[in-house]
Formats: sequence, structure tokens, C-alpha cells
Amino acid sequence: MVSQAIQHIEGLLRARKLDGTLAKLELVPAMAPTGLEPFDRALGGGWRRGELSELTGPKSSGRTSLLLATLAAATARGEVVAVVDSLDRFDPAMAADAGVDVMRVLWVRGPSVTSMPQRAPRPGESSLADAVVRRALRAADLIVRAGGFGIVALDLADVPAPLVGRVPASSWLRIAHANEGRDTVLILVADAPLARSPRGVSVRLNATPRWTGESAQRRRLDGLDIDVSVTSARHVDSAKVKL
Repeated sequence: MVSQAIQHIEGLLRARKLDGTLAKLELVPAMAPTGLEPFDRALGGGWRRGELSELTGPKSSGRTSLLLATLAAATARGEVVAVVDSLDRFDPAMAADAGVDVMRVLWVRGPSVTSMPQRAPRPGESSLADAVVRRALRAADLIVRAGGFGIVALDLADVPAPLVGRVPASSWLRIAHANEGRDTVLILVADAPLARSPRGVSVRLNATPRWTGESAQRRRLDGLDIDVSVTSARHVDSAKVKL
């Protein structure tokens, strides 16, 4: 892959003490556009490849729409993508309607869980939720290390915060390190911010319904007005997007 080749060349230059200018070079990062121009503008061109970024927000915030747009844009470019679906919420029909080529999607399905415990297990106690999160992390790690995927989405949305909060920081560091230098965008989907790599971004969405109609009885949903907050190590940007 391009980024790995660059790292190899840099290593050779350093070994021969010809790396005097390397620290001064700022390579243009490889990006994966979402296909939605307002989001791509807020992201500085798209999701950064080789990084762990996160997409967060409450239910009906637009996070699923943005994820599906990202997958659709990637499959349209001929890329293969993966969705690690921790709670079996991914809908292939909805994805196809959003333009995703589902024949290019590796769908890793977790157990269908109708309700999740809202508390973390007590010390020494395990739970189904713990197993769900561990398996999802392990699956995402294996997929990233296998290589060849343009997008890998690890969906932990709707898993209660106390449970995902039990994931040790070392687990996030390990999976982020596994993706470093690859041409893969690793996206963590969650209700609230959890982790990102040093050059990854945290995208936070909040949506307000937009209604049309002359009366309360006749009004209908016309779309969503989405507030987008993009946080990186260097800055925080915000934008408003209509869907």
C-alpha cells in the first residue's frame, strides 16, 4: 500500500543517514471522502486513512446516514468494506437503498440482543455484554490486520456507556496501531466519544427534526438539521448540515 511504501522508504533513508529533510516534510494525508460535500468539507476532505476515528451521537442524530454514505462512496470506488455489527443492527436493505454495494461488504454479525444491562458487571463478574464488546473488538482487529479493506466500521452504538467504558485503553491503542500506515479508515461508531488515534478525528452529531405542513395534524418530517462537531489533536471545527 502507498502509505506502507512511504514508511519503508523513510526507514531506508534513516538507515543511511539521509533523513535530514524527513522531519520537515508534511505528506498530504490519504483521505476517504464520504460523498456528502458538507461533511467532507467539515472533515477536511474525508476520513483520514490509516487512522482510528470515531463517529458519535445519540439515536436519530444522523450517524447511521453518515456511515452508510461513507460505505456507499467507498464501494462506488471499488473498495471492499467491513462492518463489525456488535448488536446485529445493520440493515443490508437500508444500506442498499443508501447506495452501498452490499456485495462488497463483509458483515460480521454479533448476537441479536433485545436489551442490554445498563450497569457494568461487578468485579469478577462477566456478562453477555462484556462478551459482545470483546468479540467485536477482536473481529475488528483481525479484519484490520488482514488488510485489503477501504473502510472498517466497528459499531458499538447502543452499547451502554458503563460497559464500553470497561474496555482498557491498551485495546484501543493496539487496534489503532494495527491500522497505522494502512490505507484503511477505521471508524468507531458509538453513542459518546471513546477513542481515536493521534491523527484521527472525533465526529459528534446532534440532529433537530425539520418539519413541513400547515398544522400539527398535517405536518411531516422533511429532513434533519445536523450540528457537526469535528475534534482533532489540533483543532475543533463545527458545521451545520441538512439531510
